[in-house]
Amino acid sequence: MELRKQKKLAKQKRKAMMKTILALFLVFLFLLMAISPIIFAETVQVVSDKEISLQTFSTDNGTPTSGEDYKSYLDFMIETIQGSYYKDVDTQSLIEGAYKGLFKALDPYSTYFTPAEYKEFNTSIEGEFGGIGASITEGKSGYVEVVAPLKGTPAEKAGLLPGDMIIKINGEDAAGFTTEKAVTLIRGEIGTSVKLQIQRPGQAEPFDVTIVRALIVIKSVEFEILENGMGYIKLSDFSQKTNSEFDAAMAYMVKNNVKKLIVDVRNNPGGLLNTAIYVSDYFVPKGKEIVTIDYKGTNDRTYRASRDKAPFDVAVLINGGSASASEIFAGSIQKTGSGIIVGENSYGKGTVQNILPLTNGGGLKVTIAEYKLAGNYKVDTVGIVPDIKVESIKSTDMGSFAPLNAERGTTSLNVYAAQQRLAALGYDIQADGSFGPISRAIVKRFQVDQGIAQTGTLDRKTIETLSSAVLKGSTGAGDVQLMKAIEALK
Repeated sequence: MELRKQKKLAKQKRKAMMKTILALFLVFLFLLMAISPIIFAETVQVVSDKEISLQTFSTDNGTPTSGEDYKSYLDFMIETIQGSYYKDVDTQSLIEGAYKGLFKALDPYSTYFTPAEYKEFNTSIEGEFGGIGASITEGKSGYVEVVAPLKGTPAEKAGLLPGDMIIKINGEDAAGFTTEKAVTLIRGEIGTSVKLQIQRPGQAEPFDVTIVRALIVIKSVEFEILENGMGYIKLSDFSQKTNSEFDAAMAYMVKNNVKKLIVDVRNNPGGLLNTAIYVSDYFVPKGKEIVTIDYKGTNDRTYRASRDKAPFDVAVLINGGSASASEIFAGSIQKTGSGIIVGENSYGKGTVQNILPLTNGGGLKVTIAEYKLAGNYKVDTVGIVPDIKVESIKSTDMGSFAPLNAERGTTSLNVYAAQQRLAALGYDIQADGSFGPISRAIVKRFQVDQGIAQTGTLDRKTIETLSSAVLKGSTGAGDVQLMKAIEALK
């Protein structure tokens, strides 16, 4: 009897054990199904146990708590990159990248300069350097773009035009380059060459151009008296040389009894605050506000005109390339009623930067204030709106122009195409495809203005010059904005 009971208990235990094993197996099976997408996924992620070490010097929100912690945090990042990244990385490059990253969290104008970039920045302010002579800026395309080639420089002789995108520099892809980095690569020793790959708007394929560097001396101020007796002053920047050069230009205008003056700051990217105030002081009535610098806190400073206003009726030319110091100059004249502004909306940079040299040879450019014009007008992101708005040729839809062919001479379609371009340059001509006496006279006038042979016909040289003038936006007699400024001062 007792033996039978023992056998029955053993059998019950075996059943219970089997049920337990089965239950455990089912649980394991369900777990396996749940985690199998992770186990068999194609993407492999390796999590290092070093991640835990961050907690030893971080606060609850993951940021370092002291200066020493920041150093440890940065050291850890550098060590991790150098230990894990699939390529060798120079420590100094990583450190400079960290410096750059700090300023990217601020605004587009604050930046860290590497020693090479800082050297180039200073040579730009001084106005003399080895380079090609092209003003460039960061474009919306992701590449730096040519603002304008300087007159008589290698860039102009090589045929660079406003709007050209620089997509490679010496074979290196220039996508995402800052202006400073592009400038550092383009400039160099006089007599050496730089190879640029250019993408020109309206052309399907890019092309290469090799340019020999030369000594570039930026003349901040150029001036002349126009045929109608009006004075014309072109300001290329507001640099250390501008004050003395502008004094000479103004003395020339007074000596020649000029009464009406045009000051051109188109494509002038700005420069020094004190220089902008100095030049503005010529035209703003004594005692009137030129600009107020709005610093952090309550230490604002207002600059007012301190000398008698120059005896000229003044028109100022601006466009989308007029920025910063150019906007202080043009805006101070507009907001005090001291002259008229002609052209297109300016860039809209209404902040002030301070330059700080570093012991490593580099430098910092830090935005320290915003500026306001008379009437509490803020320029930043808005710009100066001209009193008389005149679009440049670049702003017109050149895609609507008929094709102009140097081989087709005075065929009706070629004449029509030439007439379109002459009209866009400001010549009083209708596009009708007829090459009669009026068209001949206008073509001859264009040839005179451009300094080419006065044939009165659409020969190859005339057509090539006309095409180039339209692409460049032109200056001189074909400059529609200048012509409107002259008209406004009459």
